[in-house]
Amino acid sequence: MKNCVLHKTVVFVLLLFTLSLSAQIPAGYYDPAIGRTGADLQVALYNIIKNHTAVSYTPGVWNAFYTTDVKPNGYVWDMYSDVPGGTPPYEYVLGSGQCGTSGQEGDCYSREHAFCQSYFAGASPMYTDLNHLFPVDQFVNNAGHSNNPFGRTSAPAYTSLNGSKRGPCDFPGYTGTVFEPIDEYKGDFARAYFYMATRYQDLIAGWENNIAEADVILNGTSYPAYENWFLNLLLNWNTNDPVSTKETDRNNAVYAIQGNRNPYIDHPEYVEDVWTPGSIKAEPSNHITDLVSLAGDPSSSQITLTWTDATGAVLPDGYLIKGSAVSYNDITHPVDGVAVADGGLNKNRIYGTETYTFTNLSASTTYYFKVFSYTNSGVEIDYKTDPVIQAATLATTVGTSVLQPGEIAFIGYGTDDPDKFAFVLLTDVAENTQITFTDNGWMGSVLRIGEQTGTWTAPTGGLPKGTVIVIQGTTITGGGTMSNGLTGLSTSGDQILAFQGTSGSPAFVAGISTTGWIDTGVPTSNESYLPAELTLFSSALSFTSETDNGYYVGPLTLGNSIAKAFINHPANWLSYNAIQTFPSWTFVIGTQTIVNVNASAERITPATGETITVQDNSQLTVTGTGVSK
Repeated sequence: MKNCVLHKTVVFVLLLFTLSLSAQIPAGYYDPAIGRTGADLQVALYNIIKNHTAVSYTPGVWNAFYTTDVKPNGYVWDMYSDVPGGTPPYEYVLGSGQCGTSGQEGDCYSREHAFCQSYFAGASPMYTDLNHLFPVDQFVNNAGHSNNPFGRTSAPAYTSLNGSKRGPCDFPGYTGTVFEPIDEYKGDFARAYFYMATRYQDLIAGWENNIAEADVILNGTSYPAYENWFLNLLLNWNTNDPVSTKETDRNNAVYAIQGNRNPYIDHPEYVEDVWTPGSIKAEPSNHITDLVSLAGDPSSSQITLTWTDATGAVLPDGYLIKGSAVSYNDITHPVDGVAVADGGLNKNRIYGTETYTFTNLSASTTYYFKVFSYTNSGVEIDYKTDPVIQAATLATTVGTSVLQPGEIAFIGYGTDDPDKFAFVLLTDVAENTQITFTDNGWMGSVLRIGEQTGTWTAPTGGLPKGTVIVIQGTTITGGGTMSNGLTGLSTSGDQILAFQGTSGSPAFVAGISTTGWIDTGVPTSNESYLPAELTLFSSALSFTSETDNGYYVGPLTLGNSIAKAFINHPANWLSYNAIQTFPSWTFVIGTQTIVNVNASAERITPATGETITVQDNSQLTVTGTGVSK
């Protein structure tokens, strides 16, 4: 028995490890900055980081992204599409996803000047400075950021799939169009802007009139360089989104390439030392008012808090929301000088942001929240904890599961009478969750009509991942109920599509075609386009020639992240024209994949900690990225 790993991944990890060791902060690098503050400190930092080695735009910047902006899973780290802690709507493969042109999100990634190149008239060395160049989705870059300043908007005209927004600014001091990235990356961009004002301290005063949008944020000086409203925005973003491991690793990788560093990542305290020296504020005068808790969407897992900003002589820099699923008394008050980081039911919000939605909450659970105003940050943070703290409570409702494509997979079908099909759950499914199945084909924008549609409902208590459901008419094996059977499957070719929502607005989660998906022409009752949400070998399956009956015969012990790659590969299926009895599948979905029968996969991308074991006398063939034995 041999344990197989992805050699490509191992080499990549070792490469990153080597780079991180060789690109740490050199001893004494920041010694000239010791004891300095304000403009004096900015000049000292400029002298430390100036005269970096400039790379070429092509291929230098593209090549740099292989070490500066790669996720742990090997994909491009795109801050305009990433969903920290969740599943991004799409991910790019380094190199092969480069632009190009784009007509929609997910087409390709480009080289984004976070500090717009138009602001400095496209001059060098700013044009290829990796400390403000990031790989991002080109469509979001064009539709959202473009030449617009960064800012905050509550009435977006455009919102990207990960929640980045373009709209009128509601941050005090400016009302024009701005682009707002998601909270988790605001600090990254703020520190890139502080870097630009420092690295180009000798040039930035001359950029104000290069374009109207530059005049919005620049004030024509080398210090403080930025307009007051914009500087306040950057300071807020810097405080509320602290330096992450991602930024530190990126800073090391950039240093290894161009020989200078972003000092505001290495020393976050330099931000205040440069731009607000000695400005420690008193405790906020007042708390927020009008705190309300509202049911989110879905109400089983989300609660939204809204409030009205605090007023008074000393305004807060931000708010700390603390929550509990036990009681108000379970919420301890924060302590001055000890900043509470985001995590669990703790969340920091900047002043001027009057809402926050908690997600991934437990169904049928009562939650309690308190909101504390504060000024300053770090060891100077000053919380207001008296006299009466604003509080709110709300209970989530009984939950259902909102499934993503590939979270169920078809494992069997039979078009000879009696018609039947089977699927396996690749995630836990809450009670009352509904999945609709139809043999109406997808026409590209709507479902055909005239064939059959039935809705499966999960039983009380829900079902765990690995559960197999067999449906024959309205007879169910494995759990749940079926409103109407699919009893008209054609022996001349057919498809079954699984979705949530309505037939008029379906959210597809899986698909199987017994004869192959079409990509031209008008579908007949035996044909269908593959819905855009679904992907072959991942959330959809098809066969090159029509066979009346088939079922999955591949490995049954499968890792969470790669189970769908095995199940949705037709080489792991047996097909017959004679009526067949489905096998008694016993799936184990977890962190290990055991290949004990010959199996194939188009692409294997194990998550951290997952293993693939290929037993003796078994063969695993991977036609994309993966392992082969």
